[in-house]
Amino acid sequence: MLPRAVDFAAKGLLREGTELWAADPQLVCEAIEKVERAWALAGGADTAVQLATMYDLVNRHQDALVVLREASHADPRHPLLRHHAAINLLRHGTPGDMEDFFASVLTIDPDDAFAQFVKTFLDSYDPWVDRLASAIDSARDGRQPFVITCPVWGQPYSSYFVRYLCATLLATNNLPELAKRYAPHIVIFTTAETETYLRSEPLFARLGDYARFHFVHYSESQVSYGKTMEAHYGREKVHYSERSLAFYYARSCKFVLMSCAHYVALAAGRATDSLVSCQVADLVLSDWALPRMADRLTGDTAAVLFHAIQVHGKIVRPILDKTVRRGDGTLDISSDAITRLLIEHMPERNFVESDRPFDIPLRICWRVGEHGILVHGNHYHPIALRPAKFAHPLRLTIDPVDSRFVDRSSLELDNIHLVADASIVGLSVDDDPLLDQAERGPGARSIDDFALWLWGYWGRLRGTFFRRPVRFGQPVGSDEWKRTEKVAADLIDAIAGKAAKLDTIQQARKSWHLPPGGV
Repeated sequence: MLPRAVDFAAKGLLREGTELWAADPQLVCEAIEKVERAWALAGGADTAVQLATMYDLVNRHQDALVVLREASHADPRHPLLRHHAAINLLRHGTPGDMEDFFASVLTIDPDDAFAQFVKTFLDSYDPWVDRLASAIDSARDGRQPFVITCPVWGQPYSSYFVRYLCATLLATNNLPELAKRYAPHIVIFTTAETETYLRSEPLFARLGDYARFHFVHYSESQVSYGKTMEAHYGREKVHYSERSLAFYYARSCKFVLMSCAHYVALAAGRATDSLVSCQVADLVLSDWALPRMADRLTGDTAAVLFHAIQVHGKIVRPILDKTVRRGDGTLDISSDAITRLLIEHMPERNFVESDRPFDIPLRICWRVGEHGILVHGNHYHPIALRPAKFAHPLRLTIDPVDSRFVDRSSLELDNIHLVADASIVGLSVDDDPLLDQAERGPGARSIDDFALWLWGYWGRLRGTFFRRPVRFGQPVGSDEWKRTEKVAADLIDAIAGKAAKLDTIQQARKSWHLPPGGV
């Protein structure tokens, strides 16, 4: 074939695959085949980006890395290709590959802002781990260390952190109770300016009555990532979005800052056999949450997972202040109180009957009479971990410590305690953009649509987690509960079964087990 004809054919296949996927997302595999043929014919950075994007949707992350690596060798200065390679490596690559990539980018382009940003964390990661582990070891007093780690900087998050998360930690049956048997360490990843603010707040200072503080400083340049990315990459929109390349880099910078705080603490926890709770500034915990986490991390159990639920901060914060705020500023939120809060203020778009479901469907909910909610979640947060029991590496990534972390870990189901009620509850109380998504048009999400989305995050345990019900409210053994659970189980089985089938078909395509009659 003549080069011009090859190029013409490749562009046609790329266009056909992209249009097929846009017209019907259910045909993503057929669309991928067309783009794969375009890639095989002519390669090219744009085709590699499109193919890697599609691979991400169907959980073929290693295939995406292969294509991005080959394209990057051919065109190492292509800006959009470099971005996709960087993000995929930070999420799915090995530590060695990640370090090689960013070092070579800085050799080719010493001014690349994102590579410079990541390099500062790669250089700091091991020293931060060593210093934190040494500080924990030097404070041993016979109690097992329990590390609470949280990234927080700037306003309004620093204020939320103090008024809500710190206030729930100080509840009589949380940190004060935990400290009777464990040695709490509170690790804050922040800026020097925010540390000064936190230390000036009496509510925060009271945590020191029960725990040792450790501050790890991010630089001002690290937390001012938005301006840095825009200054370097500009405001021009990428061809597949209304957003700029700078926006996507900035979003990844935030994930690095958040995840680094968690993984450094986990690595230090592994070195010191500490229990570790990875938290975020907008979290609110129920009463007894901390002691119950610790109690469940016994024997072979190495992880406590709960399904964190996002609620509207502008609605819920005033309710917390009015109903459970004590005179000393602490928040004492019982399991009953948090159940009532969810029954009254769970965002309606979570419920099965909603005709405007969330674009990112982390859960499906059913009301059970007036006093109960049944939740099936596909996204669980490992709220307490014993990393000394892990066999997998703990290195820098932009993936948060969430369900995907568990799927990729060495943890088996027997090592996991899955919270299935209101005994340990975490609410994300924030003005979260996830709660205001409006990209989908009206209409309930079909089983096929939900399964296709879920397939993109499928892992060895996700189907099991999704099938496990989480129950809020009493009495859970009533006939109404049983009827609702049966209806819910049928729907969840249909979704999870479809997602598993999609994954099985994909695994067969990647297998060396050859079909006897060919294809």
